[in-house]
Amino acid sequence: MARPIEYISSIDDSKDLWKVAVRCKHLWSVTSSQNREHLELILFDSKLDLIQAIVPSYLVSKFKTQLELGCSYIMQNFKVSSNDFSFKSTDHKFKLIFCGSTSVKKVQLANIPLNHLKLIGINAIIEGKYRTNLLYDIIGGVTEISQAQIIPDNNKSKVVFSLTDLSKHHVQCTLWGKLAVQLNEYYTTHKADGSIVLLLMNARIKEPQGNYPLNVSNAWNGTKLLINDLSIEEVKNLKEKLKDDLPTLSSSSMQMETTNTSVFSDLDKFVWKAEVLSLSDIAYLQTETTCVTVATLEKFECGQSGWYYDGCSECTKSVTLKDGKFMCYSKHISSEPVPRFKLEVLASDGKLKYKFVFWDVDCVKLIGKSALQMKLDLMETGDFDPLEFPYELDVMLKKELAIRAVFQPNKASLSVIGFKADEVLRTKIKERFKCEEHTSKIVVSTDDTRDDMHTASCTPTITTSEKQSHDDPQTGSSSDMSTSHPSSLAISKYFSTDRQLLTFPVLSSYDSSLSTYS
Repeated sequence: MARPIEYISSIDDSKDLWKVAVRCKHLWSVTSSQNREHLELILFDSKLDLIQAIVPSYLVSKFKTQLELGCSYIMQNFKVSSNDFSFKSTDHKFKLIFCGSTSVKKVQLANIPLNHLKLIGINAIIEGKYRTNLLYDIIGGVTEISQAQIIPDNNKSKVVFSLTDLSKHHVQCTLWGKLAVQLNEYYTTHKADGSIVLLLMNARIKEPQGNYPLNVSNAWNGTKLLINDLSIEEVKNLKEKLKDDLPTLSSSSMQMETTNTSVFSDLDKFVWKAEVLSLSDIAYLQTETTCVTVATLEKFECGQSGWYYDGCSECTKSVTLKDGKFMCYSKHISSEPVPRFKLEVLASDGKLKYKFVFWDVDCVKLIGKSALQMKLDLMETGDFDPLEFPYELDVMLKKELAIRAVFQPNKASLSVIGFKADEVLRTKIKERFKCEEHTSKIVVSTDDTRDDMHTASCTPTITTSEKQSHDDPQTGSSSDMSTSHPSSLAISKYFSTDRQLLTFPVLSSYDSSLSTYS
């Protein structure tokens, strides 16, 4: 007897043998920093409930030709996991993960509509009736284009414009990367179309913060842009009802003056949304802060786990052996762990010394070799010892770098999220340091004795607003995985008759969930 078809709303992790009748609403590809591709899709059933599904890298070749946008299927047999995405495409508590035994059969299912939108009105956005971690479908007419920057690197292209609907309220919208290029290309080739009504599927709503207003934007690969697509009833109706209210593409408010190069310098981009501080200034921070500083890498610190950790093949988190399988905190299954760099380095700016944690991405850039290749080379020569730091790592040392890092209260090290080796850029950053150093306020003894040592309390900090390739290897969260330091740290000055040296106590490391600076 065949299994009965069940509804998406019934799905939970009590079993794997689910059988559903669904239509594919959205399908996209994601390529990791290790150049591994996986597929993500959104499915809905006849009750219009939605759930997100993932096709892991090792199954992409099997299912890529079987899955088509808009087609309906009978699917069965999945791994069911918690919907733990930072930005969720559906509000379902679970997600489906394809496995080797997943069955996908294309069938015509007339009881499932061809389209289903999870719409939110602009009025509801303005009133705050949304979840910041949930992605929405948004339809609106473009009333003004305020900024356009189209450059060869698609990921850095940007178009900023204003969007309205029948509520007559307006919200700012920013499209990045390929979607910005798509809108620009439509603008330049369809001026005869008059006004623009667009549909953003899987769009992100960003709350206003400081000088940044409420904003709708794309969530990179997961967002789809449809422009003046009259095959969608909601788009057709809105375009008709707003025809007298929307400006045409030839009007002054819709002029898109694009630039082919970035208006920001390398320095501007590197210090964007960060505090430019010397190590002395960082030592006096009180809140979580993203910092840019300049320091010379002096020596490796011996931590708890050597020079690398066993990472997941799907993300940057560490794996543990559970029931004979290597599994990370996000429940990805790996056939073999992937070695990834994690190096604790003591660095100095000539006045203070502080410990920095360099993660895999930046270590590979500095060393010129992956942790996996380095481990394999050592194993081939018979010299491999997981606790011995290979001599090749020393190429990182004695380098002065401009470092972008995150510093958090109650953590003992700065977590690196990017660096620059350019001498001109380092010089410009140093010029931005505060002229009056905090250390000048420390009371210092003139006695030539270490017994008479004066200290000043300070509480260091750093920010975690940038979150992926520098993830906490264990959990992907910003929780401390090692010993934290006291809430206040002491800066001690030691003196001899011919010189004085300021040192900063270096404590245990921490792992922070951070993304690569780009």
